[in-house]
Amino acid sequence: MTSALELIEDIYEAGTHPEHWQATLTRMADALGGLDATMGGATAAQVPMLITARADPAYVQSYAQYYHARNAMHLAVYQQPVGRAVLDTMMIDREQFTTSEFYNDWCKPQGFLFGSAVNLAAAGGWRATIMISGSKPHEREQHDLLSALSPHLCRAFQINQMLHETRALGLGAMAALEQIDRGALVVSRNGVVRSANSIADQILSMEDGLHLRDGQLSCSLGSDTKALARAIASCERGHLDATGMSLQVTRGEGRSPLSVLCIPFPATHWWPGFELQSAIIFVTDPDARMRLQSQRLRTRFGLTPAEAALAWEIAKSGGRQAAAAKRGVSVATARSQLSSIFDKTGVRRQAELVRLLLEDLDE
Repeated sequence: MTSALELIEDIYEAGTHPEHWQATLTRMADALGGLDATMGGATAAQVPMLITARADPAYVQSYAQYYHARNAMHLAVYQQPVGRAVLDTMMIDREQFTTSEFYNDWCKPQGFLFGSAVNLAAAGGWRATIMISGSKPHEREQHDLLSALSPHLCRAFQINQMLHETRALGLGAMAALEQIDRGALVVSRNGVVRSANSIADQILSMEDGLHLRDGQLSCSLGSDTKALARAIASCERGHLDATGMSLQVTRGEGRSPLSVLCIPFPATHWWPGFELQSAIIFVTDPDARMRLQSQRLRTRFGLTPAEAALAWEIAKSGGRQAAAAKRGVSVATARSQLSSIFDKTGVRRQAELVRLLLEDLDE
């Protein structure tokens, strides 16, 4: 027979790993002399949940579709205090209950003639009920065991909620970071990357400027690696405010350096020895942003690919002649393209064009 301590261990395993609830419910049913144990309820968003140890899936489906609304036991259990183990005889008139459609058509064929239950609840509207069903009435010893397990069941359910909401917040934050046009990485001490958005993954995959070696962030140049390490360490020690620290990371010839901003991760107090996030790092690839903005320019002003490329070269190099050389076209060709750019954008000077590009880039 499963001991109370073993059951408690199972319960907390289910608290930290919800997929373990079915195994835990099965052991509880056995220990309490039942045929089945179910855990049903709803999250704060009223998303229904039902976990059962042994109930026939066809009966489970029919319960959800029809019998739930006809289950007088469910309403009686729901009205009981949270954490209180109760027997069916403590909640309803059994003689009347045994004449119901639910009892005769759903409970009786499965041998679910008697039962006990406990309500669980967590903050924010999370609620569930665990019901132990069997062919025999629960003895006093079995009721006492369920009463002893009740506070642990409540805590495990609360752990479920906290872990779910924490994970949801983390996923939501990373989803938000996917919407920005910069790479974003969450790092712990020594530059170990804990998570990254897709743009950061793309930058790291190029291995030009920033590198990932055994999960640790480094730079192509040793001097840049040291500067990055200092910035992360400053975040960890609380030496930086929310504005963070900026640095440039050198890349290969002909490529603009990466702009890196290290911002301290919000401080949390936890047990010593736990690995905590130290910083969130935003990485801007000017070349990639310009390529993206080039596409936006073409859509907004109807520029040709060559005109959009020339416009950005003018913004980068500061002049038409240098831009023409960079693009590998003649000055006359660049002059003709620039005239067309002026007509389409409505500006008349190179300085106005650069200002327009930079303003549009910040949108």
